[in-house]
Amino acid sequence: MKRILITNDDGFESPGIEALVRAFKEVGEVILVAPQEEKSCSSHSITARCPLRIKEVEVGGVKGYAVEGTPADTVILALRLFDDGLIDFVISGINRGPNLGLDVFYSGTVAAAMEAAMSGIPSLAVSLALNNHLNYQLAAEVAVEVFETFEDLLKKEKNVVLNLNVPDVPNKESLRGFSITTLGDRFYLTRVREVASHNPGVREFVLEEEKREATFPENSDFQAIWHSRVSITPLRPNLTDFILGEELREILRNKGLSSIYRSE
Repeated sequence: MKRILITNDDGFESPGIEALVRAFKEVGEVILVAPQEEKSCSSHSITARCPLRIKEVEVGGVKGYAVEGTPADTVILALRLFDDGLIDFVISGINRGPNLGLDVFYSGTVAAAMEAAMSGIPSLAVSLALNNHLNYQLAAEVAVEVFETFEDLLKKEKNVVLNLNVPDVPNKESLRGFSITTLGDRFYLTRVREVASHNPGVREFVLEEEKREATFPENSDFQAIWHSRVSITPLRPNLTDFILGEELREILRNKGLSSIYRSE
């Protein structure tokens, strides 16, 4: 039986992770290791030089561990706790809100899935694009369908993340299909606002989202969600721009500098 690690960034008590656990119990053996508290926007941070405290918990009828750490911590810890090599897949989510476009770089949900991919374990990052319905059950059902559809490919590729965003619609009939997408851009800017400080000699600031005119490029994850389609974006840990790399090498060659950097 396949062994599936489930984690998230909203904390082990979130409705999203419970929906995932209940859905994937029907697919394989579920292992639960998740943050003790909400760790949204923690990105791929890990806990260094401090102990990771864990406690036993139960979610959706499955016993597991809650970790006083980041989403990436939970995956690292789980892979060491279950070091018999029998974790086959990692499912991270269901995030409360979408993880679209360049926001994947801030997402703890995506980071947990990416940590798994870095260890050669294929993964899904699952997010619900909230729209008042809070239909986590539907998102979980869609996650299972996507997982089973691409399971063989995931086994072969190993170091890949499928970033799955599910529209928050009342029922499955309201979904308009599935799209394989690319990451879109950000639809907001980060604004810095100074606030009153009660500490002498200390200035305080808050970061706020400032919306800008939204554009939805063709085949982007934003466009899919806008049209009530499930967005599936394949991601990899290796961020190298291979095409640009060739252009950089050509510039070096033209300037007679390529031999300086040539590998022996």
